[in-house]
Amino acid sequence: MFAKIAAFELRYQFRNPVFWVVSILFFLMTFGAATVEQIQIGGGGSGIHRNSPASIIQTHLILSLFFMFVTTAFVANVIVRDDESGFGPIVRSTRVTKFDYLIGRFMGAFAAAAIAFLVVPLAIWIGSFMPWVDKETLGPNFLSAYAHAYLVMALPDILLTSAIFFAVATMTRSMMYSYVGVVAFLVLYLVVISLLRTRPELRETAAMFEPFGFGAYGNATRYWTAAESNVLVPPLSFTLLFNRGFGFALSIIALVVAYARFSFAERGISGRKLRKAAKREAKLAAVAPRTVSVLPTPRPNRAGWTQLMARTRFEMALVFRSPAFFVLMLLGLFNAVTALLTGNEIYGTPARPLTFVVIGVLNGAFGIIPIIIAIYYAGELVWRDRDRKMHEIIDATALPNWAYMVPKTMAVSGVLIASLVIAMIGAIIVQLIRGQTDLALGEYLAWYVVPNAIDLVILAVLSVFVQALSPNKYIGWGVMVVYLVASIVLNNLGFEHPLYNFGSTGNILLSDMNGDNVGGALGWWLRLYWGSVALILAVLAHLLWRRGTQVSFMSRLRRVPKRLAGFLGAVIGTGVLTASAAGGFIFYNTNVINEYRNRDDRDKMLADYEKKYLKYETVKQPSVSAITLDVDLYPRDKRVDARGRYELINDTGAPLSDLHVRFVDPNLKVMAAEVSGARLVLNDAKQGYRIYRFDRPIAPGARATLTFASQRWQRGFRAQGDETIVVRNGSLLNNFDFAPVIGMSRANLLLDPVTRRRYNLPSQLRMAKLEDLTAMRRNYLANASWVKSDITVTTDAGQTPIAPGKKVSDVTAGGRRTAHFVATAPILAFFSVQSAAYAEKSADASGVKTTVYYDPKHDYNVDRMLKAMKLSLDYYRANFGPYQFDYMRIIEFPGYQTFAQAFAGTVPYSERIGFIADTRDENEIDYVTYVTAHELGHQYWGHQIISADMQGGTVLVETMAQYSAMMVMKKLYGEDKMRRFLKYELDSYLRARGSEAIEELPLERVENQGYIHYRKGAVVMYLLQDRLGEDRMNAMLAQLLNKYRFKSQPYPRSLDLVNGLKSIARDDAERALISDLFEKITIYDLKATTATVKKLPDGRFETLVTVTGDKFYADGKGKETKATLDDIIEIGLFAARPGIGAFNSKDVDFIERRPVKSGEQQIRVISKRKPAFAGVDPYNKYIDRNSDDNVVAVTG
Repeated sequence: MFAKIAAFELRYQFRNPVFWVVSILFFLMTFGAATVEQIQIGGGGSGIHRNSPASIIQTHLILSLFFMFVTTAFVANVIVRDDESGFGPIVRSTRVTKFDYLIGRFMGAFAAAAIAFLVVPLAIWIGSFMPWVDKETLGPNFLSAYAHAYLVMALPDILLTSAIFFAVATMTRSMMYSYVGVVAFLVLYLVVISLLRTRPELRETAAMFEPFGFGAYGNATRYWTAAESNVLVPPLSFTLLFNRGFGFALSIIALVVAYARFSFAERGISGRKLRKAAKREAKLAAVAPRTVSVLPTPRPNRAGWTQLMARTRFEMALVFRSPAFFVLMLLGLFNAVTALLTGNEIYGTPARPLTFVVIGVLNGAFGIIPIIIAIYYAGELVWRDRDRKMHEIIDATALPNWAYMVPKTMAVSGVLIASLVIAMIGAIIVQLIRGQTDLALGEYLAWYVVPNAIDLVILAVLSVFVQALSPNKYIGWGVMVVYLVASIVLNNLGFEHPLYNFGSTGNILLSDMNGDNVGGALGWWLRLYWGSVALILAVLAHLLWRRGTQVSFMSRLRRVPKRLAGFLGAVIGTGVLTASAAGGFIFYNTNVINEYRNRDDRDKMLADYEKKYLKYETVKQPSVSAITLDVDLYPRDKRVDARGRYELINDTGAPLSDLHVRFVDPNLKVMAAEVSGARLVLNDAKQGYRIYRFDRPIAPGARATLTFASQRWQRGFRAQGDETIVVRNGSLLNNFDFAPVIGMSRANLLLDPVTRRRYNLPSQLRMAKLEDLTAMRRNYLANASWVKSDITVTTDAGQTPIAPGKKVSDVTAGGRRTAHFVATAPILAFFSVQSAAYAEKSADASGVKTTVYYDPKHDYNVDRMLKAMKLSLDYYRANFGPYQFDYMRIIEFPGYQTFAQAFAGTVPYSERIGFIADTRDENEIDYVTYVTAHELGHQYWGHQIISADMQGGTVLVETMAQYSAMMVMKKLYGEDKMRRFLKYELDSYLRARGSEAIEELPLERVENQGYIHYRKGAVVMYLLQDRLGEDRMNAMLAQLLNKYRFKSQPYPRSLDLVNGLKSIARDDAERALISDLFEKITIYDLKATTATVKKLPDGRFETLVTVTGDKFYADGKGKETKATLDDIIEIGLFAARPGIGAFNSKDVDFIERRPVKSGEQQIRVISKRKPAFAGVDPYNKYIDRNSDDNVVAVTG
């Protein structure tokens, strides 16, 4: 009987349209991800094949997680279906046993879910043969990968969710509670996962008990390279097997609970409900009837309004009393509060909970909850009467259609607004708990509650409209889910314009400095446009409302024209006119006075640019020797007018006939550009490329001038987002935004190999090789040597204009403020211009005036920045040489980007990364000081010495700035506090290796790969200063700086640094270490397996640490070759685990370098105090494959 029941259920599911709809939907989703570049579900970087084991497994994991909505539809329906149809008592009165009935039905439904999910591997496999897929993105199909992904990863997950929600349905006999359980389970799961990410010490434990296998898979592949991800299937390790077994055990427990709680008996009314009903009746009976002598005066004109309000309150009350609403709100608040408490961290240090930051978190962490409420309750309210078989009675009343449709729409809208207010209150409580008392309630209303309320009302109208047209609420829900998915997919496919993305409000960026002035105007016009469309949909929903037994859509549709006469026709006409007017105005702004380009347009433009002009990259060009600029900023108009003069010198050693001039920003309008003694022979206005031909070739050493005038002015608003460069308060421009560049460069060209191949470009755009000496003629920033600068900036009177150079005048007149800056030392032809309403604070750093320009509301870390500037300048001048200016400025700008960037004596610094960092916890990493020290390091590495435009170019700039900042941090906090920082850098490097698009290169050959020159570079340089000696290394670096300070071609290479390091190496071992770190890709595998301690007769303690060590060399694709490890590596004993909490020097019992070789060895250490922990390379100075196992607890 068990088998027959299971087979019956399976046949039923096969006949159920839901089975085929789900199968087709998941097939299309997976097929799209496997064959369309813009759609991605699983997979890593562009170096990982679409059909690689990694991509296949990740796709299965992600889809199996969201497949729980499908499994619930299958397995919960098993229980609920019989009760809803009234067939349950009949079935349960037969000889069928409880086990056969319950578990047999479950197994049939589970089998249907498992079969439906088979479309996922099938879609990936079929997709790999499609002719339009770039063959470079595909690899061989490994059957073992498909089998592992489906049988080991996905199928246990499907069983788990099937069992859990089968148990929920069994206990509640309700599809609603089953789906509420799904949402609750998913949100709780995601929140717990996000919390565990902040506790890396729990990573291994979490991987064992996380039910879906993400942790176990992630641990196994965390540091895999692209080459490994393309061919390897994770081994069946103990952690993975335990995890899968744990999930299976949970599934059995859920089924046992379902079996134990299920009863063949009919479910009666609970005692609690009976007692509540009795109390309610007693309360009503106690109320005496009231007699009146005069009836109230009838008010027919108010009857409609009264009915509307009464029904709206009634519908809202139904939602508020719904347990599902309560659960959803709790989950949303839990998720939002968790994100507010743990999010917005940099190096583990959180941002202060300012209101504009909190709103961004709420939009991300809470935003899905109102959407679920809108979609779910639109279906519940629209279909409630029909579900309860009351529709024929209610529909027979004399009420017009609007009395049904409008209250339901208003009720959903009111509930959504209430959810936003509740979320706002929760966020305010978090702010108060974290010590933020300036709550900016006006910003909450203007930037969160009001705009989101309007957006959600529009969504509610769409949901009600869809439900009004749907044959049942499940189809309506499905349509809304498809709408949400399509909104994402179509945008990725290039359908980006907000005029045809329903409900789109553009890209609104919030800033404490500049408010909602970026994207805000477009957002409100779009709300008017889509609100008008929603009004039309609401009228159509009213006209097509289903009443009584006549449910045919066509019959309802035929009545619409007759019913459009009069008021309803006027309403639709108003909606059409308003939508047309608003849409026309939006189109005029986005497509007429501003140019609209989607992503494909922008990519094609760059591809055409490269095809036309990259051939000129090696054409010799004169260098800029002096720059004079007049920059007029009009912040309220988002406009900048610039005029300038470049002095050019032919320093190539050969006559030059042509001058190539580029205006790189497509939003820039060139008003004039002239070259002395030359005529214009090519003017590509679209690409901003010009070629001037000299009347007579200019001789070596001869000079010429380029004068120009340009304008950058955003009129109205743009579809892809407003200008973030010139804004009302907090403008930040660099010279590439408004001034020309001499000569062709490959900067900002297409890099993604897939995109390049699509436009028939070579798949790789590589830098010049380290051995290409001709590349030493160019530095990697621009075709300009060191220049003299004279910059005048004019802005509104209430703002402070700032540019590199010493301020020689500052005058306010006629409502405008003008400041004049002249460089007192050579600078690069790379500089910034800023303007905002700043407060400022200055200090003296041994003769250098350090100043921070900041928003008056953001004074939290100003003193810390001033202190960091002084510490940095003191260290750098003592170790690297003189600082070239008598000023140093940090200038805040709005957080539309989260970076700080060094220009000559001037550092634009985002409000989001330093000014609002919460540095009150002294145990957290002080990244404000680190970032400040890094940018001041660039005043030497980048602004005194600039490297050649070739492989390794960023080493002398970015890696050396990393090193400089770490030395300041080490001096300030001590070496024992550096472990956490090094751990972040090491993990960032190792994780990023798996996303490498082309090939990983050794550090000395890095091609602007941030994970190498920043992350790996930091660890490498810290290890070398430890091994070679900080003072000896700094002396060598000072010599390197002195040799190339302000020197032009030939520019230095990374080899100059490597050779300098080798010159101070004391033996072959140190030279070999330098070679391993710079010339090879070297990966270590160091591990402390055990540590035992015993007390010696003299009172000291002997600790025996068992250490294993290995070393590997990797190629650019990640393929490793084992090498011999023979090095001296630190062994440490500690009273507390290094890098955790308040660990510092008092917790160090012993640390010393000891010989470590390949394989296992035991190292004997004597200490005065009994240690609690022991480890090898405990401070993470080596590029260690898994640094989590370097430290172990001491036993004994």
